[in-house]
Amino acid sequence: MSGKGRTDQRRDRRYPFSRPVRAEDVPLYGLTKAHSGLIQGTAKDISSGGLSLLSSRALKPSNVVRCQIRFSDLPVRLPVLALVRWSQKDPGSRKYRVGLQFLL
Repeated sequence: MSGKGRTDQRRDRRYPFSRPVRAEDVPLYGLTKAHSGLIQGTAKDISSGGLSLLSSRALKPSNVVRCQIRFSDLPVRLPVLALVRWSQKDPGSRKYRVGLQFLL
């Protein structure tokens, strides 16, 4: 989805948030591959409804991903299920911006 002409559909206020995120596709029985590999990225902002991720590869909209979000210097990661809402190439880089909506 192109950023041009896209209306802002955010329901919740976003806050700057730059933390490492790991994600992997959740296979849907009989519909997707069993595993497409680990996705490493960095969250750019967060809200109570989701986050924006800068990733090394594009994610398919409508896929469900299992994320692990790292907070501060804590030795634990917060597990979260999220729905990929959109994915687009980040201008001027080899990365992709991905919009994730929290499911739980």
